Amino acid sequence: MPPFCQYTPHSRRIEKDFLRIITGLSEDEQNTIWQILRTHPKGSGETHWTMKKVGRDIWQLDLPSGYRLEYTVVDADRVVLVLFIGNHDDAAAYLRGKR
Repeated sequence: MPPFCQYTPHSRRIEKDFLRIITGLSEDEQNTIWQILRTHPKGSGETHWTMKKVGRDIWQLDLPSGYRLEYTVVDADRVVLVLFIGNHDDAAAYLRGKR
């Protein structure tokens, strides 16, 4: 299966948060995140980070330092659409806004 060719943030704010959080991680952690999103965004035996399906078509990847990344995968276009990235408190606010 060819790798997913791009990630797309759901909004400009998510893009800024994504870049801020990702660049604050070590180079090895950044490489691991990109590898997961490019090759196995829905998880596999090769993924050693905590990943779970949290909605019908939404996955959550637990990142270092207490952050989490939620995204959906558009298989037809080979795109990972980032819906949320943040810490536990940010997630609570995000989930309240989804109701």
